[in-house]
This record gives sequence, C-alpha cells and structure tokens, in this order.
Amino acid sequence: MNKIKFMIGTFIMFATTTVFSSSALADWTLDSANSNISYGTVKNDAIGESNTFKNISGTISDNGHINIDIDLSSVDTLIEVRDGRMRDIVFKVAENIAAKLSGDMSLQDHNDQAVGTSRVIEATIGLELVGEKLEHDVMLVVTRLAENKVMVTPHGVIFIDADDYELAGAIETLRELAGLDTIATVVPMSFYLTFTK
Repeated sequence: MNKIKFMIGTFIMFATTTVFSSSALADWTLDSANSNISYGTVKNDAIGESNTFKNISGTISDNGHINIDIDLSSVDTLIEVRDGRMRDIVFKVAENIAAKLSGDMSLQDHNDQAVGTSRVIEATIGLELVGEKLEHDVMLVVTRLAENKVMVTPHGVIFIDADDYELAGAIETLRELAGLDTIATVVPMSFYLTFTK
C-alpha cells in the first residue's frame, strides 16, 4: 500500500513539474485588447496630437526575443481624411502593410519577480518602418501584473526622427495638403504592452 502511495505521489509530482515547466517555456503572447502603441505629432510649433494603431500583435519568446507587428492600415488619428493620408502618403500601406518591433530583452529576473512589482531593464529594439530598419537603445519597465501576465512600458519618452526613415518628404507633402506652416519631423512614441502566457 505504501508503495502504491509512493508511486501515485511520484506521478503527481512529475505531472505537476511537467505542467509548470511547459508553462515556463511558453511564449508570452501580446494581449492586444490591453495594449497600445501611439505616437505624437506637433503642427505649427504649438498644436500636439496623439495618434494610435488599432491592430497590433506579437510575442516575446521565453528566451527574450521580441516580435511585434503593427498594422499600419489601422492608424487612427481621429480624423478620417488624415487617416487616409497617413496610410497612403506616409506609410504607403500598399507596399508596407506592417511595421515591426523586434529585439531581445532579458526575462531571467522575471521568473521570480513578485506580483505588483516593477523592474527597469535595458534593451535594444529594432523598428522596421517603410523599408527602413533602425535600432534604438531603450530602457523598459517590466511590471508583473499576475503570475502569467506582465506589462512592458518605456522608461521615459522615446523619440523617432522621421528623417532616419526617409519620411521627411512625405511629411512635407502632408504639410502642404493640410495648409500648415510646419509639422515636426521628430515624434514621441509611447506604448504599453501587456503579455500573458
């Protein structure tokens, strides 16, 4: 009888270990309903506006590889005409349906991170946009929301220079169409990304 109990106990322990090991090795999947990527624009040196993307998806693998897709056709500026101009003139979605965020971040410390706590980490993130890919060194805040949920946000503001992506000409076209004096070519980017597994 004791031998049977020992065998049952060993089996339960093995099964439990296997389940938790599989969970630990699973990818973190982006919870798009609780995530957001947005950027700001400044026109005429004084008027700031926030734009966002309705459709984003992606994962962080267990070894820390980031892979996020941003559906450029889902850009939302709150003005339909401007949405169309962003899609057609700036993003050229017929040729570039998505922008991509990629890179690597260390998740080693987060296996034992207490729920409700945050940690700041360094990461190099690549942004691929309209055929150009550049890497940006950033500081990220990883907050453990639950055992199976984390949120990643930037530690400070991230700035993207449109000139680096050869978009200055497209922005100048937007300025002319809108009848504006200026549109800034350096834009702030912000996000909160919630991942579950």
